[in-house]
Amino acid sequence: MKLSYFKKVMAGVLALVVLCIPTSSVYAQKSAGSGLSISPTRNELTIKPGSAGTISITLKNVTRFSLTAKALINDFEADTINQTGEPRLITDTTKRSAASVKEFIPDLKDVELAPDQEKEVSIPVQLPAKAAPGAYYGVIRYQAVPKASDEQGSSQVALTASVGSLVLIEVPGNITEKIQIENIKVFIGEKAGTLFTKKPTQVGIQIKNLGNSFSKPFGQVQVFDIRGKQVYAYELNNTTPRANILPSSSRIFKDELKGVNAPGRYKVTANISFGRGGEILNYTSTFWYIPFWLLIIAAAVILLLIGSAFYLFRRYNSQAVSRRK
Repeated sequence: MKLSYFKKVMAGVLALVVLCIPTSSVYAQKSAGSGLSISPTRNELTIKPGSAGTISITLKNVTRFSLTAKALINDFEADTINQTGEPRLITDTTKRSAASVKEFIPDLKDVELAPDQEKEVSIPVQLPAKAAPGAYYGVIRYQAVPKASDEQGSSQVALTASVGSLVLIEVPGNITEKIQIENIKVFIGEKAGTLFTKKPTQVGIQIKNLGNSFSKPFGQVQVFDIRGKQVYAYELNNTTPRANILPSSSRIFKDELKGVNAPGRYKVTANISFGRGGEILNYTSTFWYIPFWLLIIAAAVILLLIGSAFYLFRRYNSQAVSRRK
């Protein structure tokens, strides 16, 4: 046995150990509340060009003071950093979204609310005759502003907090419906990886909307163990109403993962459809669950093999030297 051959064996063992190190990413997001409540938090309408519609919202003053619910409207975009699909307000007034609903809602009024009062608000929507087919979206916000005469209320209600309701308008016509499954990720908490020493807790299906309107993907996700046995399955985007993906944006749909008990390789298969369900997209990804105790045993075996190889190498060299003498 030559020394160069022994070095190659050692390099291969070290490479195997390095490949067992998982990669991950971490992210989180948090939101705040207000002295108002609003429902619903999402309004979806389909309105033809040149036609009108109505947005119905219920506002309630949840304080003991008289308020003016100051009406605002903002454009928003999808969260492209964490790809959660959550709306991110565009607060820069010089930046205008091509999908803005502002010009469709010209008559947005403030609402006066007495303590604990609830009001239903009807907001007219008017589409221009030349509105192009596709998706338009924004958020109607109401900011709690205390009455000037109520000094105690003025000191107790935050002026910066607000509540909002998303407005999603689809203009029918030449609508393109198309999605792409970009990735399947497995998580422990917020950390994604492909090798886990603890049982992973979530599966994330990353989907991109390639169409020009809202997309509500749905379908089945299955998890198989190393023997090909199904250990878990669930329905993607199984909410009422289903969550949307904005045009030209991606979203990760995260759901609970169960059934990962025995060590080994697991396969996640997603069969996803959209629109009326005429086309089904398939995507498969794998991950490993190897408990820490099993890694320790594997490391001990590797060290034993290295030690045995080194012992045999020394013994071989010693015998070779004795024969030459």
